[in-house]
This record gives sequence, C-alpha cells and structure tokens, in this order.
Amino acid sequence: MTRPLIRRRYFPFGTLATVLPSRLRAAPRRKILIVLVDGFGPGYLERSEMPNLKRMCREGGFKVGKAVIPSVTNVNNASLVTGSFPKDHGITTNYHFDRTTGKSFEMESSEFLLRPTIFERARRLGRRTALVASKDKVRTLCARGADLSISAEKPEPALLGAAGKQESMYSADVNYWTFRAARHLLKKENIDLLYLSTTDYMMHTYAPAEEPSLRHLATLDRMLADLVDDHPKIELYLTADHGMNAKTEALDPALALKAKSIDAEAVPIIRDKHVTHHQNLGGACYVYLARSADLPKAIDTLKATAGVEEVYDAKTAAKSFHLHPDRIGDIFVLAAKHVALGSLQAMREPAKVRSHGSRHEAAVPLIVFGRKAAMRSYEYNVDLTRKLDLAAS
Repeated sequence: MTRPLIRRRYFPFGTLATVLPSRLRAAPRRKILIVLVDGFGPGYLERSEMPNLKRMCREGGFKVGKAVIPSVTNVNNASLVTGSFPKDHGITTNYHFDRTTGKSFEMESSEFLLRPTIFERARRLGRRTALVASKDKVRTLCARGADLSISAEKPEPALLGAAGKQESMYSADVNYWTFRAARHLLKKENIDLLYLSTTDYMMHTYAPAEEPSLRHLATLDRMLADLVDDHPKIELYLTADHGMNAKTEALDPALALKAKSIDAEAVPIIRDKHVTHHQNLGGACYVYLARSADLPKAIDTLKATAGVEEVYDAKTAAKSFHLHPDRIGDIFVLAAKHVALGSLQAMREPAKVRSHGSRHEAAVPLIVFGRKAAMRSYEYNVDLTRKLDLAAS
C-alpha cells in the first residue's frame, strides 16, 4: 500500500550571492530555447508542412524517442524542467488521489516538485531565465526559480500589447500567443534560457492530416523560424510530452473490479480542468484498493478485462516506469490503443475522443539544433535537459 503524499520543496542552493564562485557567475552567455509542443507525436511532424523544423532536423540532430509514461502533460513537463524521471521529481500524474483523506486534487503546484528545476540550476550560473506556457498549470507546476513566468491562459496585462489579446484555450490562437510572448521575452528581456510549452487542444481535436491541424503546425513552424532567426547562435531543444490517438471505447476499471466484489477507486491520470480536451478519458489510470488483500484478485481481474493491455502492482510499476513509489496507486493500468480509461456510468461505453496516456502515445520527436549532440545517446525526451550542460561554453 502507498504512504501519504509527500509534499516538500527542494532548495539546494542557499543564498545565491554568498555561495556562487566567481567562475560560475562569469560563465559565457548562451541562448537556449527548450520547446515542448504538447501532443506533437511523430505523425504530426511527418504529415505537416513544416519546412523550417524539418530543415533543423536535417541540419541538427533528430530521432524518434520516448516520452515518460504515463504519457501526460504534468509528468513530462516536470521531467523536462527538472532533467529527471518521476521517481526523482515526484510528479506521477495530472490528478492525485490521497487515500488518507479520500480527496483528490490537481498536481499543479511546484510544492510537489522534489528536485530543482532547470531555472534554479541556471540561476547558479548567473543566467536569466523564463518560462512561457499556454496552460497556466504548466507555469504553476514548473516555473520555480524562473526570473519570468507567463501563461497564455492567464496572461500578464503588460504582455497583451506585445503578444496580442488573450486567446481562447480551445483554439490554435492560444499557441500563437505563446510563441509571440516567447519571442518578445527573448528579444527584450535579456533571457539566456527560455522554456516554451504549448497546449494540445488542436491535437485532441484534429488528426495529423486534417486541415486545421495542418494550418496550426504550419503557423507554428513559421513562428519558430522567426524566433530562431532572431538569434543566429541559439540552441534549440524541441520535443513533445506525448502523442495522440483516437479512442473508440471507454472502460471504467473500478466498475470492472466492482463486478468481482472488489472495492476500488480508479483515477484517470489524464484528469485535469481541461475537460473539453479529453473528457477526462485517457490511456492510463491508477487503482487504489479499499483492501490490500484484494491485490492479487484485482490484478487478475484487470488482466482478463478486454481493453486493458498492461497491469502492474505498485512496486513493479515504480521500477519499470521510473515512478515515485509513494505517489502512485496500488495498481497501474495501461489501456489498448483504441481504449480510454475513466469514470463512467457503465463499465464499458462507446467513445469518440482523441487522447493519450498509454504506451501507444509515448513516441515523440527529439530535435537538437544549433549545438552538436550525439543523438544515439538520447532515448527519452527528458534526456534533452538531463544531458544539457548549462555550464559549458
């Protein structure tokens, strides 16, 4: 059984002015741009007219790598900004169930991060940093230590002149706003390292070959090119948090267990306040059992349930997927490619949603441009920041 959720902040550096050696404060300036395009699976890159990004792939480094599983936004953004896996940084879900209180809550605050962010690491070197995100939850979760943090969902009034009016979260325009804000900060605020994260509404809504998706990504491609052209020596590290697949069937694991007289709480890992995106239906969930003695029977029941592809007890899940053992359920469930897991009225219902969370949405592009990189050494998206030496000239 899992222990109560640990919440703590990690402050490794003390008072900056008194602890930094002068050689670190004087590190040569580099311009670093880390971009996470939410939901940007390889199919979107392949099918879209993105000549600028594809040129960067050819001239720099490119491979298809892996997202961290569960393949959801919070887990992967936290991994990128800390350069570590969930077993270390502690973010294992979008939405956490606390068995000690029986209450659930969004895991969207930096107080849950157990490792320093890339912004805190950069600050040791005297670098000026910023985070610009379409989703405000990425800002509140990941921006600890950043000199500036902005979201398109809740924009600073001062940026409305530079980036334009506030846009709907359920539009392509919100990502364009994010790119305009990022470009403005890089040009006007003397930013050395900027982390840019978009939202995946368009991927939830449109398949790669559909015209709105093609327009969206073609526009982002032009905006990315403008941003890179502003700074000829900029280093670009671009990836995604997950891909996206159409789900035609929904399954409630708790009701599947209830049919076998097993009382449990099944929490879809994708759950957050952006219900329009995914209807709180995703490819993975944690199951919390009322009685630990039911574990063997529950695992057998779920393994025998059509639509369930993988089932792990907590210990095995933590080891296999680099998860924090105190922040997951008793059972970790991954669905088949066409199946989404969530809370339903019936155990099984038809579904019409594009979503993510499972192993089937874990393929993501890994792109490095502007700095030499041995791409064979990159396996996960997190490797883009885990292997990034901020102190190098």
